[in-house]
Amino acid sequence: MQNASDLPDPAPIVPEIAVPDIAVPEIDAGLRQRVQDAALLRTAGRIARLGGWLIDTAHGRVYWSDEVCDIHGVPRGTSHALRDSIQYFGPGWVQRATDMFERCMRDGTPFDEEMQILTADGRLVWVRAVGEAVRDDAGRLEYVQGACQDISDMKVLERSAARLAARLSTTLESITDAFLMVDRNWTLTYLNSEAERILQCAREEVVGMNVWERFPEAVGGPYHHAYKKAFETNAAVSFEEYYAPLKLWTEIRAYPSEEGLAIYFLDISERKANEAEIHKLAFYDRLTGLPNRQLLLNRTEHALALCQRVALPGAILFIDLDNFKAINDTRGHDKGDILLRQVAERLLGVVRASDTVARFGGDEFVLLLEDLGSDDVEAAAGAQEMARMVQQAFAAPFDIAGVDQYSTPSIGITVFNGGSGSVDDVLKRADLAMYQAKAAGRNAISFFDPHMQARVSARVALETDLRHALELRQFELHYQPQCAVDGRLCGAEALVRWRHPQRGLVSPAEFIPAAEDIGLIVPLGRWVMESACLQLARWAAGERTATLEMAVNVSAFQFHRHDFVEMVLEVLEQTGAPPAQLKIELTESLLLKDVQGTIEKMMRLKAVGVGFALDDFGTGYSSLSYLHRLPLDQLKIDRSFIRDAFEDGQGVAIVRIIVALGKALRMAVLAEGVETEQQFALIVTEGCQAYQGYLFSKPLPADALAEFIDGLPARETSA
Repeated sequence: MQNASDLPDPAPIVPEIAVPDIAVPEIDAGLRQRVQDAALLRTAGRIARLGGWLIDTAHGRVYWSDEVCDIHGVPRGTSHALRDSIQYFGPGWVQRATDMFERCMRDGTPFDEEMQILTADGRLVWVRAVGEAVRDDAGRLEYVQGACQDISDMKVLERSAARLAARLSTTLESITDAFLMVDRNWTLTYLNSEAERILQCAREEVVGMNVWERFPEAVGGPYHHAYKKAFETNAAVSFEEYYAPLKLWTEIRAYPSEEGLAIYFLDISERKANEAEIHKLAFYDRLTGLPNRQLLLNRTEHALALCQRVALPGAILFIDLDNFKAINDTRGHDKGDILLRQVAERLLGVVRASDTVARFGGDEFVLLLEDLGSDDVEAAAGAQEMARMVQQAFAAPFDIAGVDQYSTPSIGITVFNGGSGSVDDVLKRADLAMYQAKAAGRNAISFFDPHMQARVSARVALETDLRHALELRQFELHYQPQCAVDGRLCGAEALVRWRHPQRGLVSPAEFIPAAEDIGLIVPLGRWVMESACLQLARWAAGERTATLEMAVNVSAFQFHRHDFVEMVLEVLEQTGAPPAQLKIELTESLLLKDVQGTIEKMMRLKAVGVGFALDDFGTGYSSLSYLHRLPLDQLKIDRSFIRDAFEDGQGVAIVRIIVALGKALRMAVLAEGVETEQQFALIVTEGCQAYQGYLFSKPLPADALAEFIDGLPARETSA
C-alpha cells in the first residue's frame, strides 16, 4: 500500500514531513519555518484526532493520513480501494456514504457529515467527514480531498447534554410553576406547558418573539421595570402583580444569567380572591356590603390622625332607623334585611366619593365625613346639610316585597378635629346625639351637647348598679291598697321599688326602662311575681285577708317569652298562693304583638283561675276588634283621665265611656290615681266598682300594709 505522502501532489492534505531530531544551522530559515509549521499542524491534528484523506479518482484508491489510519484502527500508511474504504462506515451508514462520495466525484458536491464508522477492532466511532472535489484549470476532476475527525467525545458530550436537556425539560414540564426564558435581547426562548396554559398561548407561536411585542400591555409597568432591574443589577427579583388583559394575579421570581432571564411564576388569582374574601368578611358587612364596625374604626382613627396634621375638621353622623324592631317583629327578619339593604343603597346615593358609609350593627349606620371645611362651624353646616339629604332620601317609601314600607332616621351628629380624643370618644358623642334625636320625637337631627354626656354617664352608672341590685337584695315590694267604692278593701297592687344604697328609693320610671334595655327585666319580673305570690299566700292564711287579691304588673318583654305561662304556674305551685286571687295587669301596647298568642297564654292561666286587668286603659292603642276577644276581668282607668277630669271636661267624658265599655264587655272598672273627694264622687257617679289612690292609701311596704289592714274596721276587710 502507498502512503498519501508519496503522491506527486501532496498539497491537499498534510504531507508527511520528517522533523529532524537535531536542529541544523545550515537549513534555510524559510525551510525551517515550513518544517516547524508542519510539525505544529501534525501535533494539532493528533491532539484533535483530525487527519486528511485523498481519493485518487483515476485509480479508485483512497489514501489516509496517519491520523485517519489511527481513527480507523489500521496501521499507518494503509491505503484502500474506494469501495473497501466505504465498508468501514457503520451499519446503516454505508449507502449514505456511497451516495455522498459519488455525488462529490460526479457533480463536485461537497459534503460535511457526521457519521459512524466501524473500526478494525470492532468499535463504533463517530466521525466528521468533510470532502470536496479538486478540478484543474479546464474544470476536469483531478481528485477528491478532505478531512476526517474523531468526534466520539463530542458526541458523548452531546448525548449527555441532550439527556440533561431532556431531564431539564421534563423537570420544567413537571413543576407546578409556570416557567419561561428570555435572552438578553428579550427574545422568548422557552415556555413550559404551565406557562402556555396561564399565558394562553402555544410555545411554537411565541418562541422567537420579543416578549414585549407579545405582551405590549406590560411595557412600562411593574413586570417591565422588574425584569430590567434584574438585568441591570444582575440580582434576582420577586414580586406579585396583576395582569389585566388576562385577568391574572401572578407571583413572580426572575433570575438573571449570562444567557438571559429565567422567570418562574404562579397563578395566584385564587389565593388573591380568597384573601379578598377574607378581607371582605373581616371588614365588610355581609348583608349590605358596607364597611363594618372594624373598618369604620380604622378609617375614623386615620381621619383623626389626619386632622391633627392638617387641622381640617370632619364629622360623624350616627343614624338609627326608627321603629325598625316593629318592622322585624310584624313582617319578619327577612323583610327587615331587605329594608337594611335598601337603606344602604340610599345612603351611598347621597354621600360623596370620599365619605364612608358603614353599618355599625343592627339598624345603626354611620357616615364618616372628612374635609368638610376649614373650621368647626363650616364642618357643622356641611354635616347638617348631609343629614338633611339623608332625611330626604328616606322620604320615599321602601319597596319591601311589593309592599310600601316607610322608615325614618334619627340622626346624631358630632364634629371632630385634632383635639377630639379617641375614636371611641367621637363615636360615643355621635351615639349620644342620636339618642337625643330619638328623644326629640324621632326622624330628627341632633348635634352632640356636652350636657348629654353627664346624663348618659348617670344612665351607665345606673345600669351598672342595677346589674348587682337583684343579687344584693336591694329591691322591695310596696303595695297600693285597692278599695271597692263601698269602702271594702279588695286587694292591692304590687309595685317594685329599688332602695339604692346611696340614692335611696329610685323611681320605677327611671330603672324599669333601664332593666328592659339590659335584659334584667326577666329575672326582676320573676322576683316580683314570687314576692307578690308569697304575700298573697300569707294573706290567704289570714282570717281578715283571706279574700284579698294581688295585682302584679307584667312587662311586654316578660309576657311574650315562650315560658311565661310555665313560670307563673311554677311560682303559684312553689308559693302556695291561690291562683284565683292573682290578677295579672297587662298594658295595651303589650297586646299589639301576636294577639292570638296572647289570648292563648291568657286562656291557659284563666283555666287555673288567674285573672287579668288591662292597665292604663285609654292611653295606648285600644282596639275593639281585639278587646272583646281577650279574656279580661277588669279595665283600669289611667290616672291622667282622673286628674284632668275637672280641668277641661274631657276627662269626665272619657271616664264615662270607659265605664260604659266595661259594662258592655262585662268587665269590672277600677280608677287609678283617686286623690280627692271630688274625684271619688265622679267615679262613683259614673259607675266604677273600685279605685286606688292617695285618697285611700299610698303604696306601703309589707309591714306598713299589715298595720294599715289591722287598723281598718272588720267590715271593710270582709268579702
